[in-house]
Amino acid sequence: MHFINYSLKIDNKILIDNLNLSFKKNSINHLLGSNGVGKSCFAKSLVGLLDYSGNIEGNNISDMILISSKSNVPLDLTLKDIIKFLRIKFDQERVEYFFKLLNLENIQQDLKIKKMSDGQKQKIKIFCFLISMPKIIILDEFTSALDKKTSIELYKFFNEFIRDNNVMCINITHNLSDIEYMIGNYYLFSNKTITKIDSKEEIIEKYIKGGI
Repeated sequence: MHFINYSLKIDNKILIDNLNLSFKKNSINHLLGSNGVGKSCFAKSLVGLLDYSGNIEGNNISDMILISSKSNVPLDLTLKDIIKFLRIKFDQERVEYFFKLLNLENIQQDLKIKKMSDGQKQKIKIFCFLISMPKIIILDEFTSALDKKTSIELYKFFNEFIRDNNVMCINITHNLSDIEYMIGNYYLFSNKTITKIDSKEEIIEKYIKGGI
């Protein structure tokens, strides 16, 4: 995905000014930034929910999925209901692949989603959104409010899923655990621009010193 003279403005406030940058295919691209810098607005612009100026090459909206805290699935359904629906739309092998990779066998199938833990809800959300096999996945603070055990399970899932399916992932976060557990590339969102950082150690150092 290539950004050419890309700018993003919300209510006359410039969030990104004349960006020229590329995110790498077939890998996880971590984008770190402080709260309020405009990360979620940037994510929305990628999937066509907010206008921007300039060009983005390689962001066919039909090939993209955004998973954020605002994304959800019907809370009155059960996991059993969802599996039944997905088996109609997708082949059994694909349903089983995600079911096993996300460890969904540990979730009570007749329990309504609204009664599940945040971690269980997030797993089911990922199950529903990724089974269509999008080419680009945008994660917006996807580990927010999750316990450490569930977060580590999802880190393992995304490492394996991205590796095996040649998918681009843009992980928008301020959680350093994301970059500790998920192999990828590192980008810093600050001062109205996005900068590629060479190493995990360097971006952690900038974070600790208040560079984000």
